[in-house]
Parts: sequence; structure tokens; C-alpha cells
Amino acid sequence: MRKSLKIKLKIVILFLCLSFVAHSGVIYLKKFTFDEDGALDKWSKVILNGEVDYRLIRDGNDGYVQAFSEKACSALYYRVRLKLKDYSLLKWKWRVLQFPDVSRATTEEERNDYAARVYVIFPFVSFSRSKFLEYVWDKNLPVGTIINSPFGDNVKMMVVRSGKTTGGGWVNEVRNVYKDYIKAFGEKPNINVGAIAIMCDADGTKTSAESLFDDIVIESQERL
Repeated sequence: MRKSLKIKLKIVILFLCLSFVAHSGVIYLKKFTFDEDGALDKWSKVILNGEVDYRLIRDGNDGYVQAFSEKACSALYYRVRLKLKDYSLLKWKWRVLQFPDVSRATTEEERNDYAARVYVIFPFVSFSRSKFLEYVWDKNLPVGTIINSPFGDNVKMMVVRSGKTTGGGWVNEVRNVYKDYIKAFGEKPNINVGAIAIMCDADGTKTSAESLFDDIVIESQERL
């Protein structure tokens, strides 16, 4: 990973860790509908390599997040403090309007562009000991593929959607993050969740990407 990107991620991880320690006794159940003005005000931004345009779009009483990347990589994240065993389900809906052109990529780092990602972040005091589980929408790879990130073994990407969808409409996802974590990392999580994030990026390929996000829900189920 480029030095500047790693430094920025370390700062975010440290911030998340401090926030979690200060509120470690609180467990939240969250639902983000983006239907109200200012729905993104409580989300924080981390710019890794150029700024992606994230904006709240209103359609009558409904709202959603539109993300457009022009050779850029940045994310929106929301701090949550929860034990994965208590709230293991993550639901959301998304659409991909434009995939980055990965045919231009010559390295794994350049190929690491996705029109839509949803992160579950497990922060620790150092970046290398933090864990990142990414759900990605890939243009070509089959659903279920688990990808080792070129930026570190502590970052795992899971393909949950592939290619264009029929009609190009919204697609609903339901993931058991607890089970996905074990599948991706080969062990049970021993760090609590500190944040979730959304991202659209096309900086590696120096192309464009666009996606939409809506109705992100953290939900409990029968205790594992």
C-alpha cells in the first residue's frame, strides 16, 4: 500500500479505537434509510486518493446515496459499537451504474477498484491488527469468491454480486457477518465491530465508477 494511504488508514483506526473504548458498554442497532435531509451529516469521510462525490439524492419521500468516482478513492464511514454475536446480520440495497475499467490494470493494486463496496471494520490499536471485511460488487468474478487484498492479509474481500443485473434495478443483500468473517479469516472474530463504511473507487485504473446505496441495517438474530 502506498505510504500515504496506510498513514491515513492508521489515523482512522486509532480514532475508531478511542471512540470504542470511551463507549464500550453501549450496543447499537442501526438502520439508515437516507430519507431525511442531513442523513449523511453523521457519516465521516476518509480521503485515500482523491475525493469521491457522495451525495444524498431525494426522490419524493425516499432518499439514497449516490457515489461517483473520477480516478478517486474515498469512503464514508459510520462509527458503531457492537459485538458481532449480538448483531450479526447486515442488510442493504445497492446498484452499480458504472464499473471501473479494470482491463487497464497492470497490477493487483491497480485492479483493486470496485464500483461498490460495503465494509465492516474491526478496529484495533494498529492497522495491521485491525480487520476489514469487504463486501464487493465485481464485474466479472463469481459470487462467493474471497479475495486477499493486495494491501494486507487483514483485509478480505468477498464477492456478493457480480456483473450487471437484469433491468439494472436495486439489489437487496442480507449477510451473516459472523459466518462470513469465519469463512474469510478462518477463525472467529475476537475484536468488536467499530464501524461500517461504503465506498466507490476508480483510482487504480484511473477511470470512472458510479453506484447507489440505500437502506443499510444492522440487525440481531438468534445468539450464536
